[in-house]
Amino acid sequence: MEEVSMAPPSLGRWQTVRAQFFQNRTATFWTVLFGVSAAYSLFLLLDWSIFSAKWGPGTPAACADYSGACWAFIWEKWSVILLGSFPRDQMWRPFAGVGLVLAVLFLLARLRWPARLSTCLLIFAFAALFSLLDGRPLGLEQVNMVRWHGIAVVTFLGVFSLVAAFPLGILLALARVDGPPVLSWCAAGYIEVIRSIPLVMLLFFGIFVLPLLLPASMSYEPLLATLLALILFHAAYFAEGVRGGLQAVPDGQREAGESLGLGYVTVIRKIVLPQALSVSIPAMTNTIIGGLKDTSLVAIVGIFDLLATTRMAYSDPEWQRFAYEGLFVLGVLYLVVCTAISHHSRVMEQHVAGWLTIGK
Repeated sequence: MEEVSMAPPSLGRWQTVRAQFFQNRTATFWTVLFGVSAAYSLFLLLDWSIFSAKWGPGTPAACADYSGACWAFIWEKWSVILLGSFPRDQMWRPFAGVGLVLAVLFLLARLRWPARLSTCLLIFAFAALFSLLDGRPLGLEQVNMVRWHGIAVVTFLGVFSLVAAFPLGILLALARVDGPPVLSWCAAGYIEVIRSIPLVMLLFFGIFVLPLLLPASMSYEPLLATLLALILFHAAYFAEGVRGGLQAVPDGQREAGESLGLGYVTVIRKIVLPQALSVSIPAMTNTIIGGLKDTSLVAIVGIFDLLATTRMAYSDPEWQRFAYEGLFVLGVLYLVVCTAISHHSRVMEQHVAGWLTIGK
């Protein structure tokens, strides 16, 4: 008897589109309505940002002849948007520090984040950025932390709070899953309390309440307190993502390692954690993107991130009418960065899918 293939016949591109979006009158109506609305919205956006916009440098009066965006505002205020009040004769320092951090992140992303190399390079990048911004470790002119604005603050807080929170989140997840009862309860209590508190409340505590609890002789830097608050906050969310990955690893993996005479630390480091972290990539990506965007909340407590420096730029009476241009550029910047993070997470998922048989 001949075998008969039961696979459905393959459809062409138009047949696939028709089956998904035009299979009946209702679907056709909503598809056409959404398509027309999206096309009209895209046309308005392109007309405002490109076709009817004022390009190149200029004055506010010159923008009055254009119905679209006035990109002369960006030409005039780009240094304020990116650096705030950082000394203009020292602008190369934050740009060099941020560029070094981005180069390290790009290199580690290409190398699939080897543990030891990642730790060494990230510590080096943090020390280099801090030294360039402060100046004293390199024999340069000191710039007080209150003048670290814009991309320097976003990089310093957004990147290194997540980098420091990640290992802390792993320890919390291991304590909650494998720790003794008392330690497990403490870790669970910490995670649940931090996840129940809004980040703004934690920032207010670190900036305004913590100084009242410290001795008067102890020095206090609001930026470092904000960094600590972000680390403690993001660690709780990393812990829950890693805990889900730990629970997804079969018990037989641990038992196999123990049967070979491996200790607990070796089993966790060599067998369990690589699989658990691979499973947790989507959850950790969500935490990373959310943590990067959460840096905009530090403006509430008086720290000048990119959102605050953008407001500083259009607070100039001559340029107050062009706030949309600054916010639009800021939104595009965040969109590009978050899209790059999402793309890298998908690449990492495909990279580990072969040996974890995930999604196959």
